[in-house]
Order: sequence, then structure tokens, then C-alpha cells
Amino acid sequence: MAAPAPILELREYRPTDSTDTHDFHQVVIGLSGRMSLSLDGNAAQSGRVGARNGVVIPAGVRHDYRGDGPNRQVVLDVPSQVARQTGTERAFAHAAFFALDGKLLALAHRVSAGVDTSRPLDADGPAVRDWLAALTARLAPARHASRTVRLDLAQVDRRLQADLATPLDTATLAREAGMSVRHFHDCFVAMTGETPHRHLMRLRLTQAASRLIADDTPLADIALDVGFNDQSALTHAFRQHYGLTPAAWRRKHAATQRPGHCVKR
Repeated sequence: MAAPAPILELREYRPTDSTDTHDFHQVVIGLSGRMSLSLDGNAAQSGRVGARNGVVIPAGVRHDYRGDGPNRQVVLDVPSQVARQTGTERAFAHAAFFALDGKLLALAHRVSAGVDTSRPLDADGPAVRDWLAALTARLAPARHASRTVRLDLAQVDRRLQADLATPLDTATLAREAGMSVRHFHDCFVAMTGETPHRHLMRLRLTQAASRLIADDTPLADIALDVGFNDQSALTHAFRQHYGLTPAAWRRKHAATQRPGHCVKR
């Protein structure tokens, strides 16, 4: 019987809660959008895969996941036998989120540009060898730290959302997590695919979007409440993120979101 082959393909994860466990190792790297993932049902091993990070899921590890809107992921399924044959078993010794380095990012885009999702790749093929070698090189130096220090993303989110207008700075969040600023930043990117600053900006814009359809608060007041210096700064960031101005967003959603709306017949 032939040895099982690795499979390298593009996938989109649906926005529904799903659970899986399989007898092969898996690597998921984000290209666009986001997916949420929890490993072994452990909140301390929960993260989000975006365009700047990935996750290793060893064989036998339960993972709960869902897509957060439209997303594209590069997924590599690696049979344990292939990991042994290629000498890359240590890359799959532990579940871990990781930040992409330049080589892994380039490989992800190469796969997205030309992978044939209907045909398994040869275990000796250059794409698989390159991925396994780059992954092992990326993870091996950081293994000890990733096993001993966990970042509680839910706690970080709660602390930031408590006051978006004057949020805690990265140094304070790092100190509360028991990390240096550099280690906190690296862990945060590894587990979310975005920097703390970009994450804070997204939280602010999400809160602004909700406020715009919840009531008639003036846009200038919403801008200050969620941490922008003025209405113009919010409008610029909002348009870049959502593709609409705040006023257009409010008009688009007002009819269906506000209480007391009646549909004319």
C-alpha cells in the first residue's frame, strides 16, 4: 500500500461553529479574512488566523473553529509518516500559533497563485519540502516560549474595550500579561495575525459601526467616544475599513436595524 500523500490546498472556512480531530498533522496559514480557532477546548490556546500568522495542529488535537466572514486559507495536511520521512516531526510536536516570516509568506502566496486543489501533491514535491523546511525553521527556535507562556486574548480584548477612548498602552498590557513589550507584541501577532495597534483600530471601528446603527448620536461624538481625534479621522479610517463613509453606513443599515421599523406592503 502506498504511503499517504500530503495535501496542499486553498480553503475557505464557513461562519459556523465546527469541531474536528484527525490522524494527520495540519498547518493553516491565512491569506485574507480571519478564522477563529481553539485547540483542545482550551481558552488559553485560542487565537485567530489572519493574513500575518498561522497555526500548527498536531495529529490527534481537537480543534474548534469558525470563519469570521469571507476568508482564504492555505492548508497543508501532513501524514505523520511524511513528517518522519522528511525529518520535520519537531515542527508538529506541539500545537502553536505563529507569526509568518518572509519565506512562509512568500510560499503562501505562491500556493495561492497556482495550487491545483483537486490533486494531492507528491510527498517529495518541492512545494511540500519547502513548506516543511520553512515551518520547522520558523518554529524550532520559539518552541520553548510558546509552550510556557500563553496570552489570554479574551482578557486583552476586555481591557481594551473597557475604554476605547483612552485604552491601555502596549507596555501596560505586556506588564499585566507578565511579558516584555517585545514578547507581548510577538505573541499577539502570532495569535491574531495583526499588531496590537491594528487590533485596537479594528475594535474602535467595530464599535463605531455598531453605534451608528443603534442610535442617532452625532458622528463627532462617536468619533471621540471610540478614540479618534475628530470626525474626519474616523471617516477616513471607516471608509478604508468598510468601503463606506459612516453616514452612508448609517443610511444603509438604519431601515432594517432600528426598533419600530415597518416594512411597507
